[in-house]
Amino acid sequence: MVKRVRKTYLFFRIATRLTLPFLLLILAFTGLQLTNQLSFLNRIYEIQSRISLQKMTEVLTETLADPDSYEDPYVLKAKLQTARQTHGVSELLLLDPLTRETLYSESDEQFSSQDLIAMERSLLDKKEGKPPLFLIDKEAQKLNAFVPITSPVKERVYIAKMTFPLGNLQLALQKSMGTLLTMFLLTLLAGFLIAAALSQSIVKPIKTLNRATQDILKGKLGQKVAIYTGDEIEELADTFNQMSVALQEMKERAEDANPLTQLPGNHGIYYETQRRIDENQKFVFFHIDLDRFKIFNDHYGLARGDDVIKKTAKLLRQALREKGASNDFLGHQGGDDFVIVTTPHRAKEIAEAVIYKFDELLRSLYRKDDYERGYILEHDRRSVDNPETLVKFPLMAVSLAGVSNTHRAFADYFDLLARAVEVKRQVKSVPQSCYLIQE
Repeated sequence: MVKRVRKTYLFFRIATRLTLPFLLLILAFTGLQLTNQLSFLNRIYEIQSRISLQKMTEVLTETLADPDSYEDPYVLKAKLQTARQTHGVSELLLLDPLTRETLYSESDEQFSSQDLIAMERSLLDKKEGKPPLFLIDKEAQKLNAFVPITSPVKERVYIAKMTFPLGNLQLALQKSMGTLLTMFLLTLLAGFLIAAALSQSIVKPIKTLNRATQDILKGKLGQKVAIYTGDEIEELADTFNQMSVALQEMKERAEDANPLTQLPGNHGIYYETQRRIDENQKFVFFHIDLDRFKIFNDHYGLARGDDVIKKTAKLLRQALREKGASNDFLGHQGGDDFVIVTTPHRAKEIAEAVIYKFDELLRSLYRKDDYERGYILEHDRRSVDNPETLVKFPLMAVSLAGVSNTHRAFADYFDLLARAVEVKRQVKSVPQSCYLIQE
C-alpha cells in the first residue's frame, strides 16, 4: 500500500509540474485564436458594411428623391426600416445638418457632438470627392459611416449615420469554441501522456533501486541493478552498484579481519597480493613475525601476549604512515604473523622504521629486571630429558622477510609465499631484529 501511494504521488507531482506550462500554452493559443478570429470577423464585417453602405446609400437616395416620403413620415420610416433590416444596418439616423432636424431615428436617438463634427467632415470629404467617412467605436465595437445624401425634392443635403456591427470577444469565442475545446482536450491528453511517460521512466528505475536497497538491508550484498536511461538515474544506478560491491567487500573484510587487531586477515591478504600480481605492479611483500613470541607468552601469560600483538600492529601502522604511501597494505595472518605490501623504493625505510620502533617498544613489554638482563628464564618445552630445566631465552625480535618482483615475476600468491618462506628461514637465523629483501 505504501508503494502505491508513493507512485501515485510521484505521478501527480509530475503532472502538477506540467500543468502550469500547459495552461500557459492553452492561454497563449486561446489569445492567439481569439485575436485571429476577431481580425477575421472584422474583415468580414468591413466588407459587408461597405456593400451594405452602398445599398443603403442607393435606397436613401431613391427615398429622398420621392416626394411621397416627405408627405407621410410613416411611409419614410417603413421604407428605411425595411432597408435597414435587409442590408444589415444595426442603427440608422438621418439628419438635416442645417436645421439639426432628425428626419429618421428608429429609437429617437439624437446626434452627439462627435457625430456633428463627423458630419461636417463628411461634407468636406464629399466636396473633395473622397469616399464616405468611416469611424470605429472600439468601446461599443461598432463601425459608424457618415454619408451625405442630396435630396432633389428639398434641394438640400442630408447626413445619414449608419452603424454596422464589428466582431466582439463573445462572438469570437463562440466561433472559436470548437477549436479551443479540441485544443484543450488534446493538450490535456498530451500532458497526461507525457506525465505518464515521465512517471514510468522515473518510477520504474526507482522501484528497481528500491527493491535492490531492500535486499541490501536484508544482507544480500554485492548485487547490481541494470538501469540504462542515459541520464542522472543511470548515474545513480552506477553509484548504487559501486556501493553494493564496496559493501560486499567491506563485509568480507570485516568477516576476514583479525578480531584482535582489526587488520585484514588471510582472505584480504590474498586478494590484495593477487590483485597486484595480476596488474603487474612492482612491489615488495614482507612477512613479519616476532621471534620468541611463544616464549614470551608462556612467561608473561596470554593477556600480555595479546597486548604485544596489538602494540605491534600499532607500530606497523605508524611505520607505514611515516615512511609508506596511502596505497600500502598491512595485514594480520594470525598470531604474531603480519604482512606488509609496499613499493620497492619505500621497502627499506619501512623495514628499518619497524625494527627501530619495535626495539624501542621492548622496554615497555618486559619487566625491568628481564629487560636489563637481556633475557628471560623459562622452561624449554623442546627438551625431552630435562623439561623442568630453566633456559635463557633472549628478548623478542622482529624479523621481516621480504620478496620483490622487481627482477622476477611471481606466478601467483602461492608462488610468492613459497619464496617468502625461504627468505624467512634466513632472516630468523639472526637473533636480533633484522630484515632481508630478496629481489
